[in-house]
Amino acid sequence: MSFFEMLLSSAWFEVIAAVLLTILIFVTSHRPAWWFWTATSHEASAPAEGKFKTVSKVPGPFSLPIFGTRWIFSCIGYYKLNKIHDAYKDLNQRYGALCKEEALWNFPMISVFSRQDIETIIRRNSRYPLRPPQEVISHYRRTRRDRYTNLGLVNEQGQTWHDLRVALTSELTAASTVLGFFPALNIVADSFIELIRRQRVGYKVTGFEELAYKMGLESTCTLILGRHLGFLKPDSSSELATRLAEAVRIHFTASRDAFYGLPLWKLLPTCAYKQLIESEDAIYNIISEIIETTIQEKRDDAKDESVEAIFQSILRQKNLDIRDKKAAIVDFIAAGIHTLGNTLVFLFDLIGRNPTVQNKLYEETYALAPAGCDLTIDNLRKAKYLRACITESLRLIPTTTCIARILDEPIELSGYRLTAGV
Repeated sequence: MSFFEMLLSSAWFEVIAAVLLTILIFVTSHRPAWWFWTATSHEASAPAEGKFKTVSKVPGPFSLPIFGTRWIFSCIGYYKLNKIHDAYKDLNQRYGALCKEEALWNFPMISVFSRQDIETIIRRNSRYPLRPPQEVISHYRRTRRDRYTNLGLVNEQGQTWHDLRVALTSELTAASTVLGFFPALNIVADSFIELIRRQRVGYKVTGFEELAYKMGLESTCTLILGRHLGFLKPDSSSELATRLAEAVRIHFTASRDAFYGLPLWKLLPTCAYKQLIESEDAIYNIISEIIETTIQEKRDDAKDESVEAIFQSILRQKNLDIRDKKAAIVDFIAAGIHTLGNTLVFLFDLIGRNPTVQNKLYEETYALAPAGCDLTIDNLRKAKYLRACITESLRLIPTTTCIARILDEPIELSGYRLTAGV
């Protein structure tokens, strides 16, 4: 490895770049809003909000000029990027229902922990909810017009996002799709259980995380493509599944590092940006291979029209470019692997630590569907304790760290008035 490559991958590069960026700011005479603040002028300029405090009063970690609070996840901070959930748990305990972080240029970001406040935000009526895009992924997709005509369902905004959502998710979220998918899901679940039995030694299941990701891939492909790919078969080497799961894992960590670190990838190809590009390409190529195989086989394995309708509905969209259709299928499958996989890992771990819960779940499940019987939709509706366990697992260890929104109008939360744009 050359000296230059070592420099790019080291923490020293960020420090040197930060110093150079500061010099550049002063040279260009850039003056952000905080430059003009004083204790007197800032208080005097704050509008009178009655009983509500302003955004500037929301408590949070110490913020540095320009760099904000990004330092708390750096080598000099007290949080680790691979323990994000612990970091925000601590922030909640330190600062309460609302906690203010500041991004680059001291742009405020408010973490909301109160259930009531979260419901207030999510339930606000908006035809086009504003969500902060994944900047690094958006940048990459703009450079690959051979694959993408837009930024995708996750990163697009406004009318483009709305058009994509209507075209791509109507079948996916329809009740008829869920009902049609259920028999196929029973087959996938049976294969998953059998795989666990084969891997179990005494009371321990070796490599359960890998099995969970295979379950995520098999169930997602069954839903989206309408065919069983056999990733859960005991005699399957699943090299494709292993490669795809690893690519998705690298993609998530690279996206995280690029988001919480300084945006140096805009100037130079940093280690995180290189990993993101490589993993994005790997995910696209592997899933494209699966899609092409499915098209060539004309979905012979699809037994249920409701399941197959998701794949067909995307391909039938006349208003979408073929690149949009293919990218959407890739995104859906890639998202499903770790989303379902991590949910299963967290849920099984919590249940496994509590014998009392295991006994109650066994009693409820056996009463609803005795051994040898498939579960039905009606069984699941009556499985109240199982649903409570899943809900509690999602509360204790969420599959995703947050749901982000940009306010399009002022809102009052926990005694604070947050302005539009936050």
